[in-house]
Amino acid sequence: MELLDAYQKKTKSQMESQHERELQKLEQKVSIRRAHLEQKIEEELAALQKERTERIKHLLERQDRELSAFDSESRSLGFGSLGSLDFPKEDNR
Repeated sequence: MELLDAYQKKTKSQMESQHERELQKLEQKVSIRRAHLEQKIEEELAALQKERTERIKHLLERQDRELSAFDSESRSLGFGSLGSLDFPKEDNR
């Protein structure tokens, strides 16, 4: 009985030790995978922010071109002199 009990304790100890090693390996894998995913998320966020900034820049440039074209066409149609007239301000009450 003592031999059987000693054998069972030894086996249990080995299994617990193996279980602990496997658990540590899995935790390490999870940690590495998480770090990789966080890095990928940061890279994608940076790329999206850069794309957003570029789109805003292009839209502002387009707005400036269209406003200049509108002003130019307005002046060519004689609306340029209207800005110098003193119109009464509307009361928005």
